[in-house]
Amino acid sequence: MTNLVPLGEIVDIKGGGTPDKKVQAYWDGDIPWASVKDFKSGVLDRTADRITSAGVAASATQVIPAGHIIVPTRMAVGKAAINTIDLAINQDLKALFPKPSVDTRYLYHALLGSSDKLLEQATGATVKGIKLNVLRGLKIPLPPLEEQKRIAGILDQAAELCRLRTRALYKLNTLGQAIFHEMFDGAQPVMEAVGNLGEVQGGLQVSRKRDAHERRAPYLRVANVYRDRLDLDEIKTISLTDAEAERTELQPGDVLIVEGHGNPDEIGRTAVWGGEIDSCVHQNHLIRFRPNQARIIPQFFSSYMNSITGRKHLTSSSRTTTGLNTISTKKVKECIIPVPDIDEQAAFLAVYARVERQDKKLMELVAKQESLFASLQHRAFRGEL
Repeated sequence: MTNLVPLGEIVDIKGGGTPDKKVQAYWDGDIPWASVKDFKSGVLDRTADRITSAGVAASATQVIPAGHIIVPTRMAVGKAAINTIDLAINQDLKALFPKPSVDTRYLYHALLGSSDKLLEQATGATVKGIKLNVLRGLKIPLPPLEEQKRIAGILDQAAELCRLRTRALYKLNTLGQAIFHEMFDGAQPVMEAVGNLGEVQGGLQVSRKRDAHERRAPYLRVANVYRDRLDLDEIKTISLTDAEAERTELQPGDVLIVEGHGNPDEIGRTAVWGGEIDSCVHQNHLIRFRPNQARIIPQFFSSYMNSITGRKHLTSSSRTTTGLNTISTKKVKECIIPVPDIDEQAAFLAVYARVERQDKKLMELVAKQESLFASLQHRAFRGEL
């Protein structure tokens, strides 16, 4: 059986820091400076911020040579990445320098496979983090070096397959937008305000004050609405009055528009309601558009609003308050969009439907690949490969 060894015995750990943000001479230099927000994949090859050598000298940060594992101890506990460039790190990150008996790629996979153990020990009311002694004490299975390299090679290949399929899925997702632009860019369809094409309606504010109402109904929230699709796995209920139910009850063909989100790029994402749940209403962070279907097909409207051009209409109209980016029903009504003939809309949707079918198949393959990778990872660190 493979020995379990505390991480602190097989790596040296270096921390980081933040130069004084009030001193301009420390910032916008030529040294990449990593923080948790840069953890978007398993590779750190760029950073949002850069500092100067003076900033390094005046703070606790350290420049980490390329080829080391960087792990967050706060906000993104359980993640890991390998830096492919020399970079400095902030105080929420730790750099691991493996001993000669440890393969870096193997340790990277072992840490990802142990993420649940770290998350279980994370503490904090709002922002979860782990202390250095928890990281040092994490038990890592450590076979001989050659076996580590063999396991890392297998997991690297499996991870690359997952990455390629995910990339293919992304390209397929952008194909619908490319088709849209090919069919309608350069054309001169009628331009119309959304408010003239149907009814725009806000939703219900969720609060404990509602508990006094006896009537309850299922409701949709931001977590249920993605671009051109709905996730209905978790549906909550809300107390409401009869008048509120009448005003906000969804009908098949209604288009749901995300009104508020922490990420400005997600403002205005839309999906069409198909009547999947009876008597369903929507909360105030979703705006409902009920189109006049003699003028515009719901799926066409949703596809346009999710296109690059459509997104710009709403993100440019959004405002930020207390970290939440929002748009108003007024801004949605005022949004000017192209309205091709109904036949042209239908022709686009026929092509788009074929893309969606391929998209669904590829999503299933990606999910299966990720499940197989997780199983492979689990077996690898139990000595079953």
